Amino acid sequence: MPSIARLLVVLAACGAPRSEPPPGAEHVMMPAGDAATATAARLAQTSSRDAGVLGAATDAATRPPPAGWVDLAVAIPDAVIDLRYATAHNVTGVVLYPVARCWLRAGPAARLVEAAASLRAAGHRLVLWDCYRPASIQRALWQRMPDPRFVARPGDDGDGAPVAGSVHSRGAAVDVSLADQAGTLRAMPTDHDDFGAAASGGTATGDARAWNATLRAVMISAGFRPLASEWWHFDAGGGTVYPLVDLPLE
Repeated sequence: MPSIARLLVVLAACGAPRSEPPPGAEHVMMPAGDAATATAARLAQTSSRDAGVLGAATDAATRPPPAGWVDLAVAIPDAVIDLRYATAHNVTGVVLYPVARCWLRAGPAARLVEAAASLRAAGHRLVLWDCYRPASIQRALWQRMPDPRFVARPGDDGDGAPVAGSVHSRGAAVDVSLADQAGTLRAMPTDHDDFGAAASGGTATGDARAWNATLRAVMISAGFRPLASEWWHFDAGGGTVYPLVDLPLE
């Protein structure tokens, strides 16, 4: 199957198959090497039209991402691309991304491809709400929502305190949800960036609770760590080894 073949290519580019860590151990990934860079370039050569990408700005995948990065619209062709910060449908009410581009570092991208394959086998499609986020956009978000429960403090907020910054700005975090095979969003605890009490997912019931549990289990199995205050946010284990960057989304 093409999806399985693509998964194998991406995983092979990121090194030998990972062994499962002991319970509670962190999945550690090192920055992508030459093989992963080559894979990113090959993936980027597939047009978004040929990949069957859904969502806004279908020309976003026509320009290859930087070396060592992967365009998820190409790597996961059945993903529902709904990058909220490329529209005004987000917590700020303004457009923050010039185009709807969904990039990750090659290592985290390989793990997300794995998660998408597991979800696909269970009758779901992965919904991508946010991927790599330039550091300058993270600063803009912090100015509008300076609450560390929901928005990571930028790495250069100027107060002199050591700050890790957002894993989104390291290219190793995603905001995701689920859709059915037709692309219709599944019932989930809340919408994206709903910063109320329900954002943790703990009060969800019925289908929303079940689908959220499915998403969480699959993402954890693929090597991602959930964020307690945001059911939709997942960091790739070991993602902080990557530096904060401000690559433009063009």
